[in-house]
Amino acid sequence: MALYGVDLDHMEAAHFERRGPVAIVTLNRPESANALNTAMHRDVGACWNEINENDEIRAAVVTGAGRFFCAGRDLNEYVGQYGSGDTSALRPIDDPDHEMFGRLCNHWILRKPLVGALNGPAVGGGLEMVTMVDIIVMAEDTYILDAHAKVNVGSGDVMYHYLPPMIARAFTMTDRRLSAEECLRWGFASDVVPRDRVLPRAIEIAEATTRMGPDAIAKLKQRSIELQLRSGNVRPPEELEERRKTRRELIRQTASDHDRMEGMRAFVEGRAADYERPARPDVP
Repeated sequence: MALYGVDLDHMEAAHFERRGPVAIVTLNRPESANALNTAMHRDVGACWNEINENDEIRAAVVTGAGRFFCAGRDLNEYVGQYGSGDTSALRPIDDPDHEMFGRLCNHWILRKPLVGALNGPAVGGGLEMVTMVDIIVMAEDTYILDAHAKVNVGSGDVMYHYLPPMIARAFTMTDRRLSAEECLRWGFASDVVPRDRVLPRAIEIAEATTRMGPDAIAKLKQRSIELQLRSGNVRPPEELEERRKTRRELIRQTASDHDRMEGMRAFVEGRAADYERPARPDVP
């Protein structure tokens, strides 16, 4: 059994396979646009752990089943859990006493080269998973969308580390989509290919990294991790204990705050959000 007691051959929300030294992880909730729910965090987290711990695996590819790569946080699950303001029961990833606490599959430090095969749109938390990867292959008819500001969750400022400043601000402060061609132009994607070539091309690239010198790859991967740490998309493990102390109160504050929940509620209910606070920087 893998992490959390997961059987990698029989998972609810992901699919894991090996092609020689390359592991392929497929987000597998196509009926929900591969949204990140508890099962997805559990299953994909188990896959990441296997890739890190198995010395026979030297590189990996991540892709999505169906039309989307990943639509981000499962807002139906989140609002269903906390929308009433009751936080007496927490999701495992929010529960400081659970082994899954703080281990979101889109904020994981992966220590092997990871190629993203974007078969479809990557949105919100799904885009954060994309910033975990080292090399991005996109279908020519797909796009990325930040959407954090749209639902008033976080800020998407991780993209300030991956795009030119003016493009990053326009992208994160509005609901602008960036097409695959734009991602290639601004250096966010390495390859843009027809949809049926996305996964084969990603596998080719992953296999190419396995033929490189292991010492050089280890150093290059460490530099990639350092970029992710600077961006804030992943955090050093030692921060987990500090977050454990404050997480319950943070969830309580979020659930009881109208504006923090309103964007998510509005999305789930299919209506325009009605915020109460002005957008104003919290600075002197």
